Amino acid sequence: MGLYMRTEKRSIFHGGVLCGLILTLSAGFCRAQNTVTTLPPIPAKPAVPAPVAPGPAVNPAPAPPQVAPAPVSPVIDFSQRPEWPTNPQILRRTPLLDGSIQDSQWSPFYTVSSGPITGTVFLDWDDNYLYVGARTNQAASLVIDLDANDDGWLRGADNLELVVGSAGPNQKPVVTARLLDASSGKDAPVWTTQSLDISTILTAGRMINGTQEVTVAIPKDMANLSLHAGNRIGLRVDFLPPISPALYAPTAPYMPHLLLEADMVDAQAETVPGINPHLTLSDYRCIAGEKLFATLNLQNQTDQKVPLRYVLWEGVGSSASAVDTLKVVAPPDIPSKGELKLPYKTILPPDLVPGAYTLDVTAELPDGRKVESAASFTVVEAIRAQMASHPDPILVVGTTKLDLQITINSAVPDHFRGQLELTRYPAAWQLQGKPLRSVVVYGEDKTAITHVYFELPANTQAGDYPVEGRILWYGKTWNLKSIIHVSGNEAAMPASK
Repeated sequence: MGLYMRTEKRSIFHGGVLCGLILTLSAGFCRAQNTVTTLPPIPAKPAVPAPVAPGPAVNPAPAPPQVAPAPVSPVIDFSQRPEWPTNPQILRRTPLLDGSIQDSQWSPFYTVSSGPITGTVFLDWDDNYLYVGARTNQAASLVIDLDANDDGWLRGADNLELVVGSAGPNQKPVVTARLLDASSGKDAPVWTTQSLDISTILTAGRMINGTQEVTVAIPKDMANLSLHAGNRIGLRVDFLPPISPALYAPTAPYMPHLLLEADMVDAQAETVPGINPHLTLSDYRCIAGEKLFATLNLQNQTDQKVPLRYVLWEGVGSSASAVDTLKVVAPPDIPSKGELKLPYKTILPPDLVPGAYTLDVTAELPDGRKVESAASFTVVEAIRAQMASHPDPILVVGTTKLDLQITINSAVPDHFRGQLELTRYPAAWQLQGKPLRSVVVYGEDKTAITHVYFELPANTQAGDYPVEGRILWYGKTWNLKSIIHVSGNEAAMPASK
């Protein structure tokens, strides 16, 4: 019975004539024979396509053309100056450009507290870059307008507009740049991208817990940007929903843009009512290994003496390893209607990399209020030196004297005293004096010229002769190289045939 049932199911599955044949057989006959023969399935007859009348070949329809996205014109009312209160002082400091904005490393410029996108704009500077940061409550694009000379948007060729894309995973925000050139007159300004190298603009960004942080570094000289204490710029940063910077459509060139003013300073302070801090440094242009002194002067304008809980001296961010951290607990009180001077000193590390650094000092009152001040200084190379011959080129007429001049610009306090060593020069040239000699520059930020004399033989042929040397000072070395150009010397030239 089991065999019969399996056979019946298979026959029904195959259908056709075999199914009818099995249904006419008796159950007894099937049991007596104990076997059932099945036929192979009948293959389906393939469908034959209907004949097609011959005709001309038909080309496939062309693909629709790709339409470039239309430029986007976000609504920014540049005719209205941003209404937010600003901190008009931009501190000289070099923040870390890793896409994150640490409050201790950046100076807030203003905060946008209403609108679809809110956040804070930060601003700092050093000798090489103007740093702009923005922390927003969501992903956003930035429109940065900079008037480098603060002389009005429709004046000169110093009006720069950057559009910075939103932060993405594992990629830097994209940036575009354009310059409004009104140098020929404010009635005929033009947008241009000439002379703008956007590869020199540094960007970084990140998204963290729904908050976006973007940093931008604008190099000096772009749009005639000058970076020095006392310089004033005009700037504004507007937040937009994320867009491709390439699709942003700028305003008509003749449209004015109203900006906010900011001053570049070496020091800034945050006060409490009645207490005015003033931080000064012994040197604002330092060298590695130098001893740096500072003084915090706290002036009390009230009739009551003001006690202090502590005074903390430190460097933050990239300045953390540049200066010593010092915490003075229970310093003297600030006398009523008087002042308190607090001293500080540190030795800058001998391997400190040249750049801008900041010393921060915080004085906390017993009620938790804080008086804060910061001052920046720049670490430079101890000396800058170059070597050149005089005259150049030199004409050899008989035995000729060559004056090799080594010019040294020194940033060393008091004076610089090092060793000059000549390491390579033509063997036939007679050096006057020893190859190793002392060189001295008296005074910081002063220049001195050392003369080294050679006597060139009368048979010196025309050509270029390399001369090399080095300056040694406290384990540091500055290499020097010059090419001495000797012009035609008829006495040394072979006679023509």
